[in-house]
Order: sequence, then C-alpha cells, then structure tokens
Amino acid sequence: MAAETEAGPLICGGDRLRMVDLLVALWKYLSEKFYLPQIFSINTIIPMLSIIYDFPTSYRLGMNIATLFGSMIGQVLFGFLADRYGRRKMYGTELIVTMGASLGFATASSGVNGSMSLIGLLIFWRLVMGIGIGFAPTKYRARMLAAVFFCQPFGQLVAVLMAFAATAGLRSYISTLPDNASCSVQASDLAGMECARTIDRAWRLVAGLGAVPAFVAMIFRLTIPESVYYTLDIKNDSNKAMHAREYFESSESLGCENPDSIHVDEIEYTPKAPTIEEDIPPSLQPPQSAYQSGIQGRGASNESATHPLGPMVEDLEDPHPSRASRADLYKYLFTDGNWTDVFATSANWMLLDFTFYLLGVNSSSFVPRLFGQKPGNQLPPYDWLISTERHIMESTSIGALTGSALAIFAVNLYSRRKIQVWGFLILGGLFIVLGALYVTLPTTNAHVTIVVFYGICQLFYNLGPNSTTFIIPAEAFPTRYRCTLYGVSAASGKLGSVLGQVVVIKVQSNKRLGITLILFVTVMLVGAAISQYLTPETSDLHGKSRKFEDLAQGKRHRRDMEREEREAEEDERRKQQ
Repeated sequence: MAAETEAGPLICGGDRLRMVDLLVALWKYLSEKFYLPQIFSINTIIPMLSIIYDFPTSYRLGMNIATLFGSMIGQVLFGFLADRYGRRKMYGTELIVTMGASLGFATASSGVNGSMSLIGLLIFWRLVMGIGIGFAPTKYRARMLAAVFFCQPFGQLVAVLMAFAATAGLRSYISTLPDNASCSVQASDLAGMECARTIDRAWRLVAGLGAVPAFVAMIFRLTIPESVYYTLDIKNDSNKAMHAREYFESSESLGCENPDSIHVDEIEYTPKAPTIEEDIPPSLQPPQSAYQSGIQGRGASNESATHPLGPMVEDLEDPHPSRASRADLYKYLFTDGNWTDVFATSANWMLLDFTFYLLGVNSSSFVPRLFGQKPGNQLPPYDWLISTERHIMESTSIGALTGSALAIFAVNLYSRRKIQVWGFLILGGLFIVLGALYVTLPTTNAHVTIVVFYGICQLFYNLGPNSTTFIIPAEAFPTRYRCTLYGVSAASGKLGSVLGQVVVIKVQSNKRLGITLILFVTVMLVGAAISQYLTPETSDLHGKSRKFEDLAQGKRHRRDMEREEREAEEDERRKQQ
C-alpha cells in the first residue's frame, strides 16, 4: 500500500488537522486505498487464469508490466494536472478510470470463436487500470501518511480474502472434477467445462469487486473542497481557503487571531492590493513569509505549534510564493540546488520497488515454493487455488500488516531518513539469509525457515523504506510543485518495478532466485547510501514533523534549521552540565 498515487488531498494540500480530521480523513482513505491492491490482486487472479486458459509466463509478465507501466504514466500525468488545475479537479478522475478498467477487465472475453484476443484485452485493461491507480497536519502528518499506507497491505489482504471466499464458496463445482478430466476452456467433458466455467466466474468476481470501493471513494473525492494551502498559495483565494478550513474542521487560523468568530463571507481580502500594513487590522493582515518569520526568531514557531488556535500569522507559508512556471521550477530545482531532493526520492523509490514488486506482484509464483510446492499446477484445481491463497496470507499479509502498523508509531519517534537507512540495511541482511536458504534448499529442505524470513522481510519493507519512500516526497516539496514532483518520484518507483519484472524471466529455479536475492544486497546498500547523504530530512532531530512552510524553502533552509537545532541541543546540554 503505493499507493503506492498515491497523492491524495492531504498529501498534496498540506492542511493542518486535529485528531477529528485524522479519523475523518482516515475513513476516506480507507475506502479510497482499497482499489490500490488491484495491482496485487493479480496474484490471486493469475492462478485461476492459468488453470482454465493455460497462460504461459510471458502472458503473466505482460499483464504485470502493463499495470506497472500504466501506473507510471498515471502518476506523472495526474501529478502534473493536479498542480496545474487543482487537486479537487483531479480527485475522482483517476477513480473513474480505475472503475472502468476494473469492469472492463472483469468482462473481457475472447468473443465468438476467438473473434477477440482475451489476453490482449486483459493487458489493455490492466494498462488502463494502472493509469487510474497511478494518480497532513504537522503534528499528525507523518502518522496520517503512514496510516494511509497501512491501507495498502490491508487492502491486499482483503483482495486475497475475496479470492479465498470465492474459491471456498464454489468448492462443490471445482473439487468434484474427476482425475482424468481437464479443467480448461478446451475441456470436452461436462465436468471439465463446468469447472472451467466456475473458476472463470470466480476471477471475474474478484476483479469486478475492485470497482466497489473505488465508487465509495469517488463520492468523497468529488465532494471535498480544494486544500487550504493550494487555495491560499496558488489560487490566492482566502474565502475559499476559509471554507476548506471549516470543511476539514482545521485549526488553521489563516492569519486571524480568533478564526472561529469570523464568518467566511465577511472576509474580503485582496492580497495583491498596495496597502500600508499599519492601517490593516491585525486580524486581517496577510500572513508573513516563512523567511520573515525566521528573522523574527525561531523560538516562536515551536510555541505556535502547540497554540490552541493552531499556527499564528508568522507560522503560515507565504500566500504569494513565486507562481508556478518553467523559470521558477528551474530556479527551485537547479539554481537553488533542490534537484538532489527529487533525484534522491526517485532513486530510493526505484531501488525499493525493483525488489519489492519482484517479490510482491509475483508472489503467486514464489510463495508456493516457500511451502515446498513445485512451480506450476501440480495439484487438483481447488487444492492449488485454496493453498496458494492461504499461503499468500500466511507469508505476506501478516508481516506486511505488522510492519505498516509499527510504522504508524515509529515515524514520529525517529527520523524518517534514519528509518529509511536502517530499513535498507536490515533488508540487505535479510536478503543474504533468505538467498542462502534458497540456494541450499534442495539439501536442507528448510521451507519453514524460508517462510519465517520471507515474512520478516515483508515486515521491514513496510516498517522501513516501503513506507518512508511514500511519506518523504509527500512532505519535502513546495505546494505549487508537490503533486508533480511526488508523481515523478512515484513513477520512478514503478519504473524500477517494471525492471524487476524482467528479472522474473531469469529466476525460475530456486537456486537462481537465491542468487538474485543475494545480489539484491547491492541494491539495498545503494539505497541506504542515497538515503543517508541525499534524501531530504522532513522531520527534526527528535522525529517530529517540520512545518510545510519551512520544508518548502528547500534544502538550504533545512540545513540551517538542523544546524540551529544541534546548536540549541548543545547549549542545553552545557547548561545541564
């Protein structure tokens, strides 16, 4: 869970919310993020397709690559459009695409006497689905994002449970197949035809149900207002910003001493007008820039972070930053040197997904081997399907859910960058152990040990870089480019996952898989190095989220803040001594 777009209204907008906002937004994201595991639901669908259509490896690879390549296109496209036309206009669009693709995939047919190509339609709809899939308060922001990411493994579990329920519910039609009968579309006997028809219904049911949570999420997506910071910073509309604040029940003061006492429609604020600041009432003065607030003193920002009315005037991001343009983007990336942030978030996501999707999207190929099954369908149809689905839950879902749950609590206790660095390093060590077990599997038969270490890998994926590569780019970039640069980072991850799918062709044996996992150590070490020296740190020295206003100013300002924090800690330490 990716999402990973994984770019939603709070990710791109940056509103400060209270605990009630966390609960409301979580419900919205719970329904929204369930459609993301459509990527992973293919693990339960492919075994069904393989039984009745006898799909070769190239067909499976084609569907996986089509989905991931579509996600890459969608993340860049919707990210750019969200920054250009507003988050709200894009919210729901990608869900409509996803719903249409889910229904199209579920109803794909070979036509009359093969008049249409079933595999061609399946690959096309997975591509469209990928395009659709491809597109928070300071105190709770990181935990909010981690909670959103928790929905990915949770939705993945739901997808497997749906397949498990469909298979178990249709058991009487599948398990009664005689030993000499063939469960495929080419079957000539009645029992084989009925078995194939039943499994065909099952995979279409699993694929089609993916449109249901997307529909629920679309209702929320199309009714929420534009985010506060986008409306204030980019649209220059303080009235709509106040409406958004009321919708989210945010503690954002928007420059007012007591915002609850002022009706939205009573504020007529023209920020561009040439006025004398002293003649404007304090409650209606425009917010100062983050740079000006920094000159007035760093100490005030810490106090205002806990102010009962939320951030005060000097804590808000400048409502009139440079307008989004090619020249301004060039200045931000190259003149100010922030291109390294985009490179680091993109490279980290690519390296992570190169290994994660190799083991994740293709778990239907690898997981049976963990439990001692030979590659291919070596069991009766019902036994093979039900065991594969159960093994995916046992080996993948438990570790992934545990890791994502732990990440919700860890992100505000430790530095995001430190979590990512140690996550890469720990995964590298686990790959050595897991790879060695696979290489020696024919002589040791250590299936139980492999299952345990595979589950631990899933845990540290989601506790470590699989979560932080999702969180850091959602915080690091300024409002006017946040969705675009986030989309570039996420698309780079999908490019890595596409490259990982190519490796699948070469790792059909246990020995080759073991050697591949050992070689993945190099990938993890590179990821740890980039994380340590180039990845932007979006939390302070104590793991608490920095304000978007400060992060938007780029890496130079972050370094100044880090230096000041260290100096303040040194001074405090000297005083205590």
